[in-house]
Formats: sequence, C-alpha cells, structure tokens
Amino acid sequence: MQDKVAIITGGAGGIGSRIAREFARCGAHVVIASRTRERIEQVAEEVRGLGREALAITTDVTDPAQVARMVDQTVERFGSIDIMVNNAGGAMFIKAPEELLPEEWNAAIALNLTSVFLCSAAAGKVMMKQSGGRIINISSVAGIRYSPQFVHYGAAKAAVINLTKSLAVSWARHSINVNCIAPGLTATEGVADWLPPRHRKDGTPVPALEYPPDPQHVAELAAFLASPASAHISGELFPIRSLKELS
Repeated sequence: MQDKVAIITGGAGGIGSRIAREFARCGAHVVIASRTRERIEQVAEEVRGLGREALAITTDVTDPAQVARMVDQTVERFGSIDIMVNNAGGAMFIKAPEELLPEEWNAAIALNLTSVFLCSAAAGKVMMKQSGGRIINISSVAGIRYSPQFVHYGAAKAAVINLTKSLAVSWARHSINVNCIAPGLTATEGVADWLPPRHRKDGTPVPALEYPPDPQHVAELAAFLASPASAHISGELFPIRSLKELS
C-alpha cells in the first residue's frame, strides 16, 4: 500500500482510527473524515507520527455536498483516491420497533446506508478515471442475523451488504474491487459495558476466538482487502466476530 491514498469515514471512532493507523503502517497516506474536528485531527497527528501524510476533513457523510467536498479536497491534495473505507455508522436508537419514530428511522438509514452510497459513488467516479481502486464497506453482523433491539440498524447494514455486491458487479470493468466487512460485537471503548468478562469464573482466560474481536482485527482485515494480496476478491462479505455469536 506504499503511497496509496485512502479515505476513512468515521475515522475518529474505535474501528476507524485503528484502520487509519494500520493503513499508515502499511505505507498509505490517509484522509480521516468525521463530524468532530478535534478527534480527527488527533488521528491525523498519529498518522503523521508514523511517517505518512494525513488530511483531516470535517464531513457529514449524509450530506451529498459535504461528501463531494471531501472527495475534491482529497484529489486536490493527493491527486488520486485509491481506497475508500465506508466506516461511518451507528445503531443510534435502541428501542422496540413499534416505538421507533419515522424521523429516527430516516436518520439511521441516512447514516448507515445512504452515506455508503454517496461516498462510494463520489469516490467511484475518481477511481473510474484512474481505472482502478478499492472500496471497503463496514457493515455488521446485525445485517446478517436478526436485530430486534435496533431494526433500523440491521436493515441498513443488510442493505450495505447487497449494495456491496451490486457495486462490485457494476464496477468490475473499471477494476474497482468492492468488498464488505461485517464485525460483530467488537471490543471498542464505546461498547465496554456490553463486553463479556475476559476470564471464566475459575479464573482461566476465555479463548480468543470465543471473545469479541479487537478493532485491530478489523483494521488488519481492511488492510488485506486494500492490498495487492486481495486483487482478485470482489463482491465478498467477511464476517469477523466471536464464535459465540454463531451459537
């Protein structure tokens, strides 16, 4: 990934910041996009500390004009977009389906699905001119299984999986690889209260594959999908989760 240019939305979060740092360690220059300026500037400084160039762009990825500006600023600074990671998202509302307000549904769909389309379309146009690129969409296990506590989130993430496959077929002739990662419960700072104990009652550690993955595991998978090692992989879904979630 040496000197490749990557945009990461939701780049200030637990998974997004790890992807930014992992890409930098692999040699990429990184654009970090999020709505919170202070947090993305911090991640940008960490990327620069790894010897790579970084650009922090405050962006609401549900706004087409702001997405277009993000892409334009990236091309103006670096001259290309090689990798687009659509990581922005969130469950937002935890409530029963019958209690979900229409405006809450719309907001969740905008953040978790519409943003993926907007960013993919904007970056995809640049990649078509370059005759190549990588798009990596971050979905969720909630889009594969049921999600009764947040139906809006599960529905949006399921649609991201379908969108990934459709874009992969549509843009294969432009040598654009489009793939999807679906994390389960991931051990980020934001879900610390939801995480199970790391040790059993007898004091022995829970086996690694039975414990929720670390965000670094997601970052390393994203790096593989952005690298030449995955050159002939497109339209695929890669769940990454504790094996306990399979039971």
